[in-house]
Amino acid sequence: MNSYKVASTFEDRGIRPPPEDSVTVGEADLTFIHLRNGDDPGLLHYVRSGGIAFPHIMIPETLQLRGAATKTTATTTAADTDTDTDAVENGTVSTKPILRTNAEVGSVLETVFSHALWLWNSKQHTAELVQAMQTRTLRLAESWLPSPVAAVVFGDVAGTLAAATAERLQAEEANEEKAMLAKTEGPIACVAWHPHRSLVAIAHRATDTVFLYDLAINTWCPNVLQNVYMQSITSMAWQPNCGYTLAVGCTAGVCLWSIMPPASSSSRSVAAADGQKKAPSMGGGQFSAWMTLLSYPKLAANGVPAQLPLEKKVAFRRTSSSVSSLAFSPSGQWLVTGHQTHGHLTVWDVALGTATPLRRSGSSSRAATLRVGISPDGRYLVSVHANGHLRLWETETWGSRLWSDMQGIVTQFAWAPDSRSLFFAVARSPDIYALALHSAPPSAIDAEISIVTSFEPHATAVSGGTDDDADGAERIRVGGAIKSLALDPTGQRLVVGFDDDSASSDISLLAVYLVNSDALFRAGGDSSALMPLGYIRGPDWGEQQRDQKKQSSGNGGGGTIPRNAKLAKKRVRLGPPIPSWFGFAPNFAHGALLTVAWANGKISFVPMLFRTSNNAASR
Repeated sequence: MNSYKVASTFEDRGIRPPPEDSVTVGEADLTFIHLRNGDDPGLLHYVRSGGIAFPHIMIPETLQLRGAATKTTATTTAADTDTDTDAVENGTVSTKPILRTNAEVGSVLETVFSHALWLWNSKQHTAELVQAMQTRTLRLAESWLPSPVAAVVFGDVAGTLAAATAERLQAEEANEEKAMLAKTEGPIACVAWHPHRSLVAIAHRATDTVFLYDLAINTWCPNVLQNVYMQSITSMAWQPNCGYTLAVGCTAGVCLWSIMPPASSSSRSVAAADGQKKAPSMGGGQFSAWMTLLSYPKLAANGVPAQLPLEKKVAFRRTSSSVSSLAFSPSGQWLVTGHQTHGHLTVWDVALGTATPLRRSGSSSRAATLRVGISPDGRYLVSVHANGHLRLWETETWGSRLWSDMQGIVTQFAWAPDSRSLFFAVARSPDIYALALHSAPPSAIDAEISIVTSFEPHATAVSGGTDDDADGAERIRVGGAIKSLALDPTGQRLVVGFDDDSASSDISLLAVYLVNSDALFRAGGDSSALMPLGYIRGPDWGEQQRDQKKQSSGNGGGGTIPRNAKLAKKRVRLGPPIPSWFGFAPNFAHGALLTVAWANGKISFVPMLFRTSNNAASR
């Protein structure tokens, strides 16, 4: 592994973080504009530079969905059942039961004959009868043993009271984890940009629902996507080249939503987020949608019922079907999923609904897949695992190369637009790594990993002070272990976020680098691959939110203590809101548009204005 010498740091280049009472509105002339109020002179400079102001949108921590208790939301999965389904109303799937009347069955003789045939040749119902008898026998044997012994002996045996108790405790722990994440990282689980339109899908952590926001007209779509099988959302992605199809990774598998825009929107076009492209609007009226559940192995193999009405909703435990991450191929023809309980990947043919497993990385939870990502040209796939392994696949023959000597778990990665390199970060490390590819398929994978730069934690003065009065200026601690990163579609801006490894570090800041990926391929290495550019700070807590956080933080605030020791170590930070998710819009004609979801439930859009090959040609 190579290590490039860091040419300069943020401190060396005189780049200082903004104060806590400011908010970043965007980048203009290679400078980030931070405002403290509406009269800040930086606003005039930003406007004169052609800056675009986007409003913040707000996601509350708790939601009360109207009509949720009265809507019929029983669901079916196309891969596991043969039940007919209707179109979705208000984002929920309604099941159409198959009813047989006496007239349909026929005469009494035909009824008797049909029942006899059912008893004679029905392996499914025979298996159900045998299973019921086995369950009764197990529960009888369980009742003869003391409770602690029964919990050990029958804790993993489906159908016993001990197993039911274990599942209930696991569900309660999952709910506690979800509640704690909502308090520490905010109500937003993840965000997904539509690849061709100014449409954003936002997953709400507490209610396991997905909202759609049309940035072209700054309007929420009136429907929400909600389903009894869509629990503990981990990831989302829109299917390319396929209208409005959204894949949502969750505990049960992949909820594949097919969305039909309102009829009025097909003939109406509005300005997109970049102000130039035209796209149909989704916010004009209620849309229709239906859901197909992609689950491998099938639900029945994991003890999950194939049909479950919403009024009987139960928390699903993690199984071999539970999805941790997903990614579509650039063509949209196939979908790759990683799983929470093992390291195998699953490649889905989306049109056929068929699954092909890739068994390379182990079947234990220690090798669980954390993230998957496909290169922009579709030739490569990257998967990272809980055991610290990084595996690079080529998608023609599905050959792979493994790096098992990483210094920690890879927390996040981002492909360059030319698919020749990717940047990634490792847990508990301030270094930014790069993987450079020196050959293309079908030849053997020739790749090299290097440390490009490092952001060591240090104390620095905030912007507004000078070196002469640095002793009296406000100072904060920045940097440290890198948790996440994102590269814009043009490959010119890399944004990094920091992990909560130190209570004294201001992890609410995002650091931005200028990117020159060509430097990774120069002989002997080049330190100019990443150059510091600036910081981004998000909106502050509101007064009501700040009071709620103070009441819920710590043990003295009246909050409950979770049973999980790892969750108990997490405390609600009273500093500025931290970024819980960030990524770039796929299309922005003026440069790059960064989307950041903050722990206070606000989503901000930070435009970075610079010349690209596309807008330069248009001039």
